[in-house]
Amino acid sequence: MAEVPEVEIIARDLRQAVVGRRITEVEVLAPQAVRFPSPPEFVSALRGQRITSAHRRAKFILLSLEDGQTLAVHFMLWGSLSLRPVGSERPPESLVVLKLDADEELWLTDTLGYARMAVARAAELTARLKLEELGPEVLDADFTVDRLASRLSRRRSPLKTVLLSQRVIAGLGNRDADESLWKAGLDPRRLATSLTREELTRLHRAMREVLEEGLSLRGTQRDLFGVKGQARHRRNVFECTGAPCPSCATPISHSRVGGRNTHWCARCQPESGTPAGPTQGLLL
Repeated sequence: MAEVPEVEIIARDLRQAVVGRRITEVEVLAPQAVRFPSPPEFVSALRGQRITSAHRRAKFILLSLEDGQTLAVHFMLWGSLSLRPVGSERPPESLVVLKLDADEELWLTDTLGYARMAVARAAELTARLKLEELGPEVLDADFTVDRLASRLSRRRSPLKTVLLSQRVIAGLGNRDADESLWKAGLDPRRLATSLTREELTRLHRAMREVLEEGLSLRGTQRDLFGVKGQARHRRNVFECTGAPCPSCATPISHSRVGGRNTHWCARCQPESGTPAGPTQGLLL
């Protein structure tokens, strides 16, 4: 599943291996993979362009081009980018192929077919993808406990729902939200406005630790060069319904919160806000 660690790893790989290179040709194998403009215009806009930078915003990868345009890539659930020599056998789930100089190709692949690309001038792209409406990044230096508190202070919705709102906090996905709440000892169904200062501090630390761990293990998917990351998709609670909690052995609970599958430990993450006993997940 492509969440912030997986997307960030690919962005870093692109900076290492693709920035400075020229796109010599473009093949759109699945027209629906191009959000805008039309596939022929997409091909024309990219052909001959040099890639000047690569960075991540939330779950978008943004590749700046030398003429002022930006190529945006979103993996959705299971999309990815791969760098391969020209002539390599392409997998059937290939959606878009960017041919680069030095006889290599950049493949956008997705077994579900949901991954998307778009290209436009930077200002237009920002407006059409609503990038200016995204919240702060968890890993940014200025994302402090105070900033987290201000983002949650007026949100009278369940914590899980609020954490997944890209307008509140950018890029936190379903898996990493569940894992962060477990590590912080917080019930995902509690109202975001109900957290104490101490609980906010725990949540802030847990979110950063979960993402940093994923990055240190290079995510759960294959990177740009085809190397599988060492992070586990199912870590402590996510998609572990009925399995024993790693901290207290209580069976992991499952429900839908805000329409999203949600997993938690009823003992380590009690509705009352006070854990029943010691837990390794709780950050003290």
